[in-house]
Amino acid sequence: MSDRNFENLVHEYGRQVLNTALRVLGDANLANDIHQEVFLSIWRRWPSYNGQTNWPAYLYRVTVRKALEAARRANGYRREVPAERECDDRRPDGNMRAEELQTKLVAALAKLPAHQADAFVLLRLEGLATTEVAAILGCSPQTVRVHLHRALKRLSRELRPYLG
Repeated sequence: MSDRNFENLVHEYGRQVLNTALRVLGDANLANDIHQEVFLSIWRRWPSYNGQTNWPAYLYRVTVRKALEAARRANGYRREVPAERECDDRRPDGNMRAEELQTKLVAALAKLPAHQADAFVLLRLEGLATTEVAAILGCSPQTVRVHLHRALKRLSRELRPYLG
């Protein structure tokens, strides 16, 4: 495949990769790093790809995996709270509590098995339909629902102290 095809791939899917990484990590700097890592890893193997690759599905999976790996490596980095998120203005520590909860969510996601984390991120953070996630993950919609259910159970256990 040509260099021009790679440029087209980055142009077409670059924002999707960046937004997915940002939703998983909540940190613009880390999300930019993941964006670069994803496309760098594709570039290194570019000659081995054929024209049959399902790029949206492949990029979702690679981005989520790399973002969760970065969260594991970061070990407690401070997460930025995106401007569009609401905070509890009734409490003086609302922003701090929201930031802490988001940090804990990312850490809890990083502990999940890959298939559970993928299902959670794609369904809940990316807002994809169950059938779309099933196609991306290569399993049935029922399996996706099972992965999500298990992820939610584990996340609720992990985050119970922070949810009040």
